[in-house]
Amino acid sequence: MRQVAYVDLTNRKVTIKPIPEDLLRKFLGGRGIGSYLLYNHTTKGMHPLSPENPLIFSPGFMTGQFANAMGRCHVNGKSPDTGKYGDSNFGGAFGAELMYAGLQALVITGKADKPTYLFIDNDKIQLRDASKLWGKDTYQTQLGVWDELQDPDVKVACIGEAGEHQVGFACILHQLKRSAGRTGQGALMGSKNLKAVAVRGSQSLPVKDPKKLLEITKRQYEYARRTKIFEITKRWSNLFAWVVNNEREGIVVRNHRANFYPEGYGHLDVDIFLEKYSEKMLACQQCAMHCEHRYEVKEGPYKGLKGEGPEWIAPLHFGALVGNIHWDVILASFEKTNRFGIDASTFGLYLGWLMDVYDRGLIGKEQTGGIDFNFGSAEAMVKLPELINKDEGIGKVISHGADEAIKWLGPKTGEFLYRCGRGLTQEAVNDRILRATCLGDQTSNRGNDHLRGRCNLEFMGLPADVLSKIIGRPTNPDPYAWDTKAFFAMWQQNLNTMSDAMGLCKFWTQWFAPDLFGYEQPLEVINAVTGWDMTKEDLWEASDRIWNMEKLFNVRDGEDRRNDSPPKIFFEPIKEGARKGLCLEPDKWNALLDEYYDLRGWTRNGIPKPEKLKQLKLDEEPSHTL
Repeated sequence: MRQVAYVDLTNRKVTIKPIPEDLLRKFLGGRGIGSYLLYNHTTKGMHPLSPENPLIFSPGFMTGQFANAMGRCHVNGKSPDTGKYGDSNFGGAFGAELMYAGLQALVITGKADKPTYLFIDNDKIQLRDASKLWGKDTYQTQLGVWDELQDPDVKVACIGEAGEHQVGFACILHQLKRSAGRTGQGALMGSKNLKAVAVRGSQSLPVKDPKKLLEITKRQYEYARRTKIFEITKRWSNLFAWVVNNEREGIVVRNHRANFYPEGYGHLDVDIFLEKYSEKMLACQQCAMHCEHRYEVKEGPYKGLKGEGPEWIAPLHFGALVGNIHWDVILASFEKTNRFGIDASTFGLYLGWLMDVYDRGLIGKEQTGGIDFNFGSAEAMVKLPELINKDEGIGKVISHGADEAIKWLGPKTGEFLYRCGRGLTQEAVNDRILRATCLGDQTSNRGNDHLRGRCNLEFMGLPADVLSKIIGRPTNPDPYAWDTKAFFAMWQQNLNTMSDAMGLCKFWTQWFAPDLFGYEQPLEVINAVTGWDMTKEDLWEASDRIWNMEKLFNVRDGEDRRNDSPPKIFFEPIKEGARKGLCLEPDKWNALLDEYYDLRGWTRNGIPKPEKLKQLKLDEEPSHTL
């Protein structure tokens, strides 16, 4: 029996309830049951930092099972960063441990009267004093919990001082870098005086047909490990994606001043990182891909620095975006964001913005506290995380919302802070020229997001027949073409939704490579574990239902078509390089958005139609079944 635990921090009350099977069939776990619980336990206009806003941890439906790459955990809560639908996803071992403790979901409401952490020990949930942990960074916090519980095998998700100060882009961290990053869930956790959640579980997970599951897992592993992408990722991690996107002029350099970074050659090459810094490769629980580096800086001003990662976002957001060419500086800044519980992606975007307006003369050392914010400044890259962590100086300026930062630094600076229609800072990828990818990213319910709608297959040069077979209908492989791209975007969004609801890492899916997992492989796992006779169509519908549930959350707060818009700079022609002159054309963009809405069953204003909600059995939500 799958269960959800409700923890009311204000009244120090714990309630555990079974989750009806019908609800699991409709929403699965992870992102699915998380979206259901968030919609049902919030109201229109609720403030993101109010005690009533729930913080929800939900492992994927198959997380912790003996199945490939089923180890992810989801976090939901109305976003302190944007005020919209908020969620994030992380790997490691925390989600599996929650499942072993008997919980498919954990819903935390209220506010503790003093710093507190939860200790979940199978069927027992304790609220424990975290006063000695308050003011500690994420690494110190995990060590402190282990020391108090005398058990280093306890799995911990926690916040640093950034979360305590309710920094809008504070994250929740597990291990050294498994981060629930975007949308500021760490700020929500801090607003509840909740420092950490610690879990110890020893329960077995029921499996209807163990022999069949074993056969499926072995067969799927043997298939996956023979793919090229599997071996590439085991060696490079996804750092190779930084190289690929730079080569195709698909990145953001110096805050949108260029889209190609030749200065990185001979400095930010992945092989240089492997030779000078990478020590070994690590993996999340249930995964054989080992895509995570453990690194050490062995010389220079940061000698002795150790950590895990980085992913491709590091040379992008800590390299090209800010005009830096030094791996050791990237690692020093990146490690501080993890240690302090700051979302690395959002941090890099704000850093690039500050360097841009500093270079333009719109701010100076008076605003930065004497720190040099020229592009490439190591001083700024290393000191800014510390200022954010302490909620001081220029760090405090950017910590509590883009609008507040613009007010403080001047309205002119706002012209160079690029945000999507939902208010989330625009990732440093130049996707204005990729039609399906741009559509998929910009219509994502938490804001522009490569982990929700990026159509990587769009720029892989696949033959039309191959791409069409994967997508399931004729699809134009030309990334600059507009036709067939609305369904392509919706297909990718639903596939990613499914993987998040299952607990399946996207590095094992067709989001990452054309010959990896689609719907068929996780479907086999579901039916072997549960004994259900779920079909591919059922799984597609569940994904569609989850996407629409998230949409309903935003619509309830007044969202419409305007929120599915990219930054204005996407409609401006690229100024240099092989793609000079290309951009989004407003008429074609709006026509593509119309087509997407039609496919989704929404009005041309981006609102789900009543008949669509009835089809997906969402017409009576919020149902408060759970």
